[in-house]
Amino acid sequence: MKISKLVLSFILSITLFAQTSWAQMASTEALFKQPVTQSAKEKVIQFTAREDVRKILGQMDVDPQMIEARVASMTDEEASQFANEIATLPAGSDALSSLVGAAVFVFVVLLITDILGFTKVFGFTRTIR
Repeated sequence: MKISKLVLSFILSITLFAQTSWAQMASTEALFKQPVTQSAKEKVIQFTAREDVRKILGQMDVDPQMIEARVASMTDEEASQFANEIATLPAGSDALSSLVGAAVFVFVVLLITDILGFTKVFGFTRTIR
């Protein structure tokens, strides 16, 4: 009985925080279409031309012409490094959401161990034993 509770809590904790992946069918046209190659500078300029990025840069009093001039003056290595960072950084992630996620995870684990009777951290729980 104890082992089944432990296994159940382990499986529950894994499934609550598992990431889902989204797959879709690839068409023949998409598979055989020649990829359009873009230079790193074009990728950076395309990123800074997005409306949400322009809005944020506008709030920081950054002139759009100055951005284009700075990107044009970058070396190819700098531009490719910057384009790689744009492509690999997670979208919409910040430290606060990571901390909140970690706090929720710790709370749930402690709550489960309290309910199973392994710990006694919270006063509002009763063990199932």
